Amino acid sequence: MMRSDTVLTLIAFLIFGMFCHTDAVMSLSVLEGETVFLNTDVCKKQQETMRWYFNDSLIALINDPDTSCLYDGVGGIFRHRLEVDYVTGSLNITNITTEHTGRYEAEIIRSESSGKSESLKRSPKCNSTKIYRKNVNAEDIIKSISLTVNASDFGKNNNEDQIVPEDKQKMICSGPSSGAVAGIVVVLLLAVVAGVIYIKKHCQNHPNPN
Repeated sequence: MMRSDTVLTLIAFLIFGMFCHTDAVMSLSVLEGETVFLNTDVCKKQQETMRWYFNDSLIALINDPDTSCLYDGVGGIFRHRLEVDYVTGSLNITNITTEHTGRYEAEIIRSESSGKSESLKRSPKCNSTKIYRKNVNAEDIIKSISLTVNASDFGKNNNEDQIVPEDKQKMICSGPSSGAVAGIVVVLLLAVVAGVIYIKKHCQNHPNPN
């Protein structure tokens, strides 16, 4: 039984280590006036819906070009600034300003998901000025990005040399999506069960002579 206890302990440490990273947030720092690319690192299927939130307010609903909607956001700060990739669900923000500093979250609604608001899945008539607050399940969030937009002093003093950073967008930390972690955990749990069964059968077939 000591061997089976050891296996269970090792697997528990592995699972704990993975869950420590499920809430990881990617940090991104840019200069105002730039175009920022927020990638999802997934390929959105045709029947799936992608949503982007800024500080818990919906700013992009991505289905296909005919049923998608880009929202101006609170105070209209995203008006005429958003572009999307209908294949990946990635979001681009052009001519960014310090007002866009905050937390961005990408949510994907799988085709098998249920209980979602149909009014947010299909938008035959897009009202870009409407404000929707975030109301999603944590497991549907596939990407969280903390974006910091720094004020640029370019052009304020032409007599001073300006240094343009080579790496304007610095990614500090990222973690696996909750869906990927859940899949890995299921596989590990199945491995644990199989291992314990094997060890018990082995002990029964080879009893300790003592």
